[in-house]
Amino acid sequence: MFPWFGEIVAGIPAFERYLRLGELEHSTDRLAAAHPEIEVWSPGVSRAGHPIRCLEIPGGPLQALLVGLPHPEEPVGTLALEYLLPLLADGLAEELGFNFSVIKAGDPDATLLNEPWFGEPYDLTGFLLRVYRPPLHDQFEWTFPVSYKRYAFTRPLPEAAAVMKVMDRRPLDFYMPLHNSTFSGAYYYLSSEDARLQDELAAVMAAAGLPPDCGEPEMPYMHRLAPGMYRGISLIDDYEFYEAYGADPAVVLTFGTSSDAYAEARWDCFTLVSEVPYFTSPRIADQSPAGLTRREAKLRGLDVQEQLAQWLHERYVKAAPRITAETPWQRTVHAYLSAIKDDIRAGRVQAETEPEFAAEATVAQLFDQVYLRELDTLARLGQFAGMLAAESQQDDVLRELHDEAALEVRTRAERLAAAAGIEPVPIRALVQCQVASLLCALVATRDRYRPARPRPAEPGVLR
Repeated sequence: MFPWFGEIVAGIPAFERYLRLGELEHSTDRLAAAHPEIEVWSPGVSRAGHPIRCLEIPGGPLQALLVGLPHPEEPVGTLALEYLLPLLADGLAEELGFNFSVIKAGDPDATLLNEPWFGEPYDLTGFLLRVYRPPLHDQFEWTFPVSYKRYAFTRPLPEAAAVMKVMDRRPLDFYMPLHNSTFSGAYYYLSSEDARLQDELAAVMAAAGLPPDCGEPEMPYMHRLAPGMYRGISLIDDYEFYEAYGADPAVVLTFGTSSDAYAEARWDCFTLVSEVPYFTSPRIADQSPAGLTRREAKLRGLDVQEQLAQWLHERYVKAAPRITAETPWQRTVHAYLSAIKDDIRAGRVQAETEPEFAAEATVAQLFDQVYLRELDTLARLGQFAGMLAAESQQDDVLRELHDEAALEVRTRAERLAAAAGIEPVPIRALVQCQVASLLCALVATRDRYRPARPRPAEPGVLR
C-alpha cells in the first residue's frame, strides 16, 4: 500500500449525514467551475426526466468509471466521491494514471424517495420504515442487456442506457459501482482473483474497524475467495441457481445482468464492488461453532421469513383494493410478494439437498440466517407502511394497517438489535473503507491487470 494512502484516508471528515441529490448537483457545479478542464455532460435522463450527469476528469492513460447510487438506498459512495473528486482534479488522477468518468447518482428518482432517512442514518427503526429499494426489474443496476440459454433481456432502463453510453464511449480498464450493504459485515466482489489485492482489502476492513462478513453469502450461489471476498456475479448465476433448485428461470427472471458484469464482458476490465454495512455486529465475523448445522440454521431463517411474508401478504390483500394510485412503494411490495415463494422454495431445496449444509454452522452463519434475514424482511414491511402512508389519513382501514406494520417493525427491530448486538457503523468508517478499497483496486489494475481490450461482440446484448 502506498504511503500517501494513509494521508488521504485519514483526511476523510466525520460525516454526520448523507447528502441530498440537490446538494450533490450543486457540488458538481462548484467543482466544474473551479476546474475548467473537467467536462460535465449528460448521457441520458432518468424515467422522471432528471438529467444524469457525468464528470470527466483527465489523468490518463488508463480509464476508470465510477457510478454512485447504483441502488438508491446506498449513498455511502456519494460521500466517497464528494471527498475524492477534488483530490482527483488537483492531481491525484494523474498520479494514479487514470482518466475518470464519474456519475454521482445513477438512480436520481428513487434517491429522492430515500432522502427522508439520510439525515438520521443511525436510527435502525427509522431506516427500516423509510428505506426504499425498487424491485429488481426497476433497478437500473440489474437491467443491463444479456442473453443466456432460454432467457434474454434487451430492455435496459433509461438510467442503465445512460451508464451504457458512458461505458461504450471508450475502453474501460476499471469499473466500480459504489454500492453498500445494509445489515452485514463488510465484503467485496472482484472480477478476478488477486491474492495481493485481497490481502490489502482485508487490511482496509480491519483498519476501518469493520468485521468481514463470514455469514452465508448475500446470494446463495456466490463463489467465496476468502473471508469477505467473492467473485463477481451476474444474471447467469441467478439462472443456474433457479434451474438447479426447481424453478423455471425463463419464467422467474424479470431483469437483466448487473452493470459490473456488463462492463467486464464488454471490455475485460477489472471490476470491484465494495459492500460496507450501515448496521453490523461482531457476530458476523465469528467463525466458532454454533451448535447446529448450516441446514438447520438456514431453514430456521427461512421459516421466519416465510411467516413474515405471509403476514405481509395477508395485509397487502386487504390494502390493495383501497389504494387509489400506484406508487413505487406498491410496485416494490407487489414484486417482493410475487417472487418470495420461489426464492424460499429454492433456498429450502438447496439447504435440504446440498451436502455442505450438513456441516456445523458457525456463529456468523447462524447470525446471518436468523437475525439478518429477519431484518431484511422487516424492511419489506417498512415499504408496505410507506405504500400506505400517502392514503392512510383518508382511510381508516389503511391507517390501521399502516400502524400495525409500523408497530411490527419497531417491536421486532428493537428485539433483534438487543438480542444480536446490532449497532450502527459510523459513516466515516464506511467512507474510509470504500475510499481505501478504491485506491487499492486502482493501483492493482494499473500495476498488475492487463490493459483493456474490446470484446469482438457488438455492444448491446452480452452472452
